[in-house]
Amino acid sequence: MRRREFIAATAATAAMGFAQPTWAETNARSTGAKRLAIFHPTRPPEQLTPEGGYRLYKIYFEELNRLGYIEGQNLIVERYSALGQPGRIADLARQIAASRPDVILPLSGVFIKEMMALTTSIHMVAPTSDPVPFGFSSSLARPDRNFTGVVLDSGLEIWAKRVQLLLEAGRKVTKLGYLTANPIDVTPNPRSRGAGAYIREAAQRSGIAAAFVVIAGKIDRAAYERDWATVIVGGEKVDRTACEQTFAAMEKEGVDGLIVSETADLVLYRQLIADLAARFRIPAIYPYREFVEVGGLMAYGVDTADTMRRVANMTGQVLAGAKPSDIPFYRQTKYELVLNQKAATSLGLEFPATLLTAADAVVD
Repeated sequence: MRRREFIAATAATAAMGFAQPTWAETNARSTGAKRLAIFHPTRPPEQLTPEGGYRLYKIYFEELNRLGYIEGQNLIVERYSALGQPGRIADLARQIAASRPDVILPLSGVFIKEMMALTTSIHMVAPTSDPVPFGFSSSLARPDRNFTGVVLDSGLEIWAKRVQLLLEAGRKVTKLGYLTANPIDVTPNPRSRGAGAYIREAAQRSGIAAAFVVIAGKIDRAAYERDWATVIVGGEKVDRTACEQTFAAMEKEGVDGLIVSETADLVLYRQLIADLAARFRIPAIYPYREFVEVGGLMAYGVDTADTMRRVANMTGQVLAGAKPSDIPFYRQTKYELVLNQKAATSLGLEFPATLLTAADAVVD
């Protein structure tokens, strides 16, 4: 039976001078048009469009169009990106706040925090981790700040589910790696009940050693070494070199199965990570379908297409005059298992019938 109860752990003409949206592109100036600002911490503005090559924005704008909001007619869209430079986020938040859009789609928790410190009157709608622990709302049912959206966290058990699926799909694994980037998704105490704890315990139940693998970042290595059989840190910042060094170190340490975290930096480098997993012949399970679409073996996580449709629908409600307090956070309950048959064949694997039957999609 397919199980759905698990989930994890996501302006406009070119640069115009610092007083204007430095990484922005404006496509319309229609009188009376509504104004939407999109912020992304890494993707360039040209990718935040229906034609930008990233299907989730195509889905988002298709839903807005269905609701009657059409860019270039009655909707002005301003696109901003920090281009992978965290130091730009605060400045861009100030620029966007000064431009007073009707609603913002912010794909960054850091940006949301900055914007909340600047204004309570500019509305934001986005996919999000549980907003309550971060102070973005005191309630999911009744948002009490200028933000609402689709919650992607329904429990950490999804990490154990991913371990189970990978072991079901792959050859016998002897050392399982948990791959993250600059470990903002890892709590300061490695013994706490975060994703890593569920992965370690699932590995231990299967008699498998577990490795904590950080592509880039600073950690208390000794603290993690108390709980993990192996600790690997690839570099100082997330880039191609650090990714390649990380996979080379995993091969040296005998890591032969991989659970990939939901960190935004890894999504940005999904093509390289999928390519490296294939080159080093390491079966991996990813959090999002987008990894599988660029050659990754398999993914289990939230249905990102459904998530973006819901976010677009909420955006449309705000553009029509609703406030975030009128729109409860929606906790995503729709998940998908996606398999890549070609990737499995290249690794010498054959998906069992149980996985093929359970899969929502099989990519050739």
